[in-house]
Amino acid sequence: MLRNIRLLYIHNFLTDFRLHSAFLVIYLAQISGSYTSAMAILALETVTSAVMDIPTGIFSDKIGRKYTLALGSACAALALACYGLAHSIGLLLVAAPLHGLSMCLFNGNNDAMLYESLKAAGKENRFHHDQGRTSSMFQLALGLSALCASFLTNHGLRFLFIVGVIPQILAVLVSLLMKEPRVHMHKGKDNLVHLKTALAKLARNPNLLLLVIGQAISWGAGESNFNFKLAFVNGLWPSWAVALFKASNHVLGFLSFWLAGPLIDRLKAARLLMIAEAYIFLSQAVAVFMSNVFSPVLLASGSGFFGLFMVSRDQLLQKHFSDEQRATMGSIASFTGSIVFACAAFGIGLIADHFGLAAGVGFGVSLSALALPIYIWLFRKNF
Repeated sequence: MLRNIRLLYIHNFLTDFRLHSAFLVIYLAQISGSYTSAMAILALETVTSAVMDIPTGIFSDKIGRKYTLALGSACAALALACYGLAHSIGLLLVAAPLHGLSMCLFNGNNDAMLYESLKAAGKENRFHHDQGRTSSMFQLALGLSALCASFLTNHGLRFLFIVGVIPQILAVLVSLLMKEPRVHMHKGKDNLVHLKTALAKLARNPNLLLLVIGQAISWGAGESNFNFKLAFVNGLWPSWAVALFKASNHVLGFLSFWLAGPLIDRLKAARLLMIAEAYIFLSQAVAVFMSNVFSPVLLASGSGFFGLFMVSRDQLLQKHFSDEQRATMGSIASFTGSIVFACAAFGIGLIADHFGLAAGVGFGVSLSALALPIYIWLFRKNF
């Protein structure tokens, strides 16, 4: 089963080798005509992911991790093809739900694949180490693809989307080389009973419930704001430097994911989660307040804590999840984050169109900060 983990390194790299990512909001605004519409397209992706999150978690628990992974990559390939071929908002409205479906097929499923592969090998206590390092491949891929994109933008932004289909097709092939973990065993329950069981276990665990709410606010608002920050940076730095800004974010993100395991061993996941959340908020708030040429540097510095936050969060969640409903409970957690993302994305775009880019980013930063008091109360005994 350890072969699955090696293949996850490759799959994660291919999944996030996205040449278009540094210019996504800019490209969508060009086609749709406004930042509000561009962010609404991103919100549609996430609403689709939210609506389908729990059904795909049940699908993963019942059908298996391997084929869920392959289907997610196939949907990502189709979505990028539609984005690349779009000349009006019509095809964007086809691409967004496809991409949302790919995201929710990965949500819950990928961490479950890793955890169960480790558990089958008797090494589940290494989850936070391997989760950090396999996730670091996302950041490495995003950083390298942003650097490559800076040399390819003269072919047009549409070209970046079309070429980006190739890594997603390769990711499908890598998925099919994996072995299905046999840790999760199902007792023939129907989907509704399976979901009710997962929700009941969540409701009976108040610490898990608070953690799910906190991560939903932090991830939903933070991730939607991250997509929009590129437009903010584009107003402060020349366009060619936007890809370099994106690359620097992911280099720091790669390092933070790679080092997350040893740091969690030393500082513990709960303490690291609060430290990371606090620094990300403070650095972004100061950057927006300054709104000058140094702001992108401060914004990028927060990525050095992003991997620490994500791995700490995932370790705390996985400890509370049950084997039978592991992917379903993961999907419930990501469902809540998707709802926050959709609301935040629309709000950021609307505020930016009326009051400017800095105001839009500032709104996203303020919304994300609401998670910090929850973490402080939940883990107050860890200091």
